[in-house]
Amino acid sequence: MIVWIAAGILLYIPVAHACSWSYVIWGIRSKPADPLFRFVRNGRSGYIDSAGKVVIQPLLPSGDNFFGEFHEGLVAIKDEHGYRYLDRSGRLVFHTDAWLAFDFSEGLAPASSDSGSAKWGFVDRTGNFVVPPQYFGVEEFSEGLARVSVSGEVGSTGYIDHNGKFTIPARLSYGSSFHEGLAAVIIDGPCRFSNGGSCGRAEFRPVQANATYDCRYAFIDKSGKPISGLRFDDAKDFSEGFAAVRIGREWGYVDKSGQLAVSLKFDSAEPFSEGLAAVIQNGKTGFIDYSGNFVILPQFESAGDFSDGRALIAESDRRGQLAYRFIARNGKPAFSETFAAAAPFSYGLAHVAFSGLSKGTFAWINTSGEPVFTYTGR
Repeated sequence: MIVWIAAGILLYIPVAHACSWSYVIWGIRSKPADPLFRFVRNGRSGYIDSAGKVVIQPLLPSGDNFFGEFHEGLVAIKDEHGYRYLDRSGRLVFHTDAWLAFDFSEGLAPASSDSGSAKWGFVDRTGNFVVPPQYFGVEEFSEGLARVSVSGEVGSTGYIDHNGKFTIPARLSYGSSFHEGLAAVIIDGPCRFSNGGSCGRAEFRPVQANATYDCRYAFIDKSGKPISGLRFDDAKDFSEGFAAVRIGREWGYVDKSGQLAVSLKFDSAEPFSEGLAAVIQNGKTGFIDYSGNFVILPQFESAGDFSDGRALIAESDRRGQLAYRFIARNGKPAFSETFAAAAPFSYGLAHVAFSGLSKGTFAWINTSGEPVFTYTGR
């Protein structure tokens, strides 16, 4: 994810008092999403496939640029009475009167009961709650487990299976979703947010004055057991066998034994993707390999992860406005064009804007920079 494209919050529900997401331009940003690509015409959205063929006519609400991905063949569309879930032909599969509902993962989707109690559970593909709405907060299933909080109190986070049974008790102050069999959690506590309302990464501090514990991150396996005794001031998800971690002000990477594999020497670090990871050093972004050596030297103002052999770069022009372009794995331009806005590549396509976002010209391009579908205006 490119942090300057969106003002963000943790992808954790509920979201009532947090910042709201909004991307400059729509794109597929989550790896489990289906290869259907949105376009907007006359204020209504439709979808194309990877060949540029329109598969759903532009008859749907345009919504926000954060929503609208297909997952497991379904997309959630907000209406006056809840949410409609449509299939890849645009046909209604079911309707739920949930106050909020989200994408499917592993056959289930998080949904709330109503706006009053705002309790969360999970619905199946018929729209029925199979895990009753009983939680204060939930996240989508990942690798067979979902993170939930039973109340708004600190130290009430754990993990459930598809039947709603706790496999890791709700005693944690924080937990991420499982990736590659591991999750970043705060075991000690109780700990609470110290930067509430911020759109940056969460920071935690002990609830108790003069506490003898700190609120640092550990990695656990699916039994809830820490994989090492190391603790970190910040930690991101595992990807390709490594996880970015911070101690003090410096970032590095641990391997799946929980030991440092790339030394702490970066100002910031992102997960590995296609064998490379974006890191910041001395205010500039470059890309390292698994050994921690630079493959592309730090030189970019902002950069996203590699996907389909391309990484999205944003740099300010003379007027201070961001211009977007793509680079190849050697750090050189993938093609010559720059764009007014762009989203990362996914399934071989990237969404770009050639001119103003209000009534400009947009396209889905392939990895050679050639448009496969072009449209004008919103």
